Amino acid sequence: MGTTNRRGFLKSVAVGGTAAGAGLAATGLFPRRIYSQGASKFNRVRYRELGSTGCKVTEMGFGVMNNREADLVHAAIDSGINYIDTAHYYMKGENEKIVGSVMKTKRDKVFLTTKVGLRDKTPESIRKEIDLSLKRLQTDRVDLLLFHKSDKREEILNDDTMKVFDDARKKGQTRFVGFSTHNFEPEPFDAGIDSKFWEAILTGYNYFSPPSLTKSIQKTREAGIAIIGMKNLITMTWPPDTRVPYEDIRKDKSTKTTPQQALLKWVLDDNYVDTIIPGMTTFEHLNDNLAVMGMKLTLDDRRIIRRYCEGVKSTYCRGVAGCTECREKCPKGVKVCDINRCLGYAYGYKDLDLAYENYQALPKSNRVDICADCDECAVKCVNGLNLTENIRKARELFA
Repeated sequence: MGTTNRRGFLKSVAVGGTAAGAGLAATGLFPRRIYSQGASKFNRVRYRELGSTGCKVTEMGFGVMNNREADLVHAAIDSGINYIDTAHYYMKGENEKIVGSVMKTKRDKVFLTTKVGLRDKTPESIRKEIDLSLKRLQTDRVDLLLFHKSDKREEILNDDTMKVFDDARKKGQTRFVGFSTHNFEPEPFDAGIDSKFWEAILTGYNYFSPPSLTKSIQKTREAGIAIIGMKNLITMTWPPDTRVPYEDIRKDKSTKTTPQQALLKWVLDDNYVDTIIPGMTTFEHLNDNLAVMGMKLTLDDRRIIRRYCEGVKSTYCRGVAGCTECREKCPKGVKVCDINRCLGYAYGYKDLDLAYENYQALPKSNRVDICADCDECAVKCVNGLNLTENIRKARELFA
């Protein structure tokens, strides 16, 4: 879990002057960004308004998906972070249990988000998942309940689905409702706006995202819908055996700002993003991420980003950032970018369980079984990824 433990971390990072729980208060007529007192190891804990919810959350959230240590969640909250994101299917439910163990003593200090409906999107299944998620989280309600991976307009505007989420809100199981999406076209964002129902959208967003996504984010946020950014760090690169491995970029002391910090600053430079949820698995990650709050994106940061992205552009599938160049190119209908995303979890995140979990959530028409008769991938990546090798590796892992 890294070289630092929780006690050592808390000694080195002072808690911001405003309690984390204060971030849950209604914002009223406060300006869009709200600052707390400074601390010794980072400039400030910084808040942004979360859409039209009337809540303010730290611009740096915590995506717990890949973390297995409750102590790290405790430390993040103690340090000022108040936005916590998990999901029903993460770690087959164990992730929510980890978060739940923290909620026993810190529920009132955080804006808690979970996601349901990844595999089975029927109303009956979603209701059961909501009940089970709350049990795992050891709480009677979350602050934001997201419809997990809703990419199509018909899913987002489905009356039966919206009724399930509306019922959950009326029953007090959640304060607000929204959806997450891996579709970076305008379709899900326009559907969210047209629904007059959903209050938040979780979307991938990073330096490789196309300008069209930036425009959709602006349009959606101006409509009052909260924007939460995921996949901010360009870490889903692979495979390690076909390129020179990169040193852990958080240990690169050649500049004051690490590439990862610069990438986070790039996303936060967009004022239409309310919070981001980078994954953290060590106290060093947490310390680096805390430092980003309140920092300006500089010309040197942009130089660092360009240099880093130049090195990974042929090993990073931009499908998780919005690239659609390979869409509809497979004669058998396979979405290669989804296969690449699962490979990224295995090699970039080094989490085979997460890779299997996401692969199993793919429709059967998009699994590598369909590719069994192909010696060479018919799809060519415009950014230079070796898709034939990717499919071969996916067969070894998933078939």
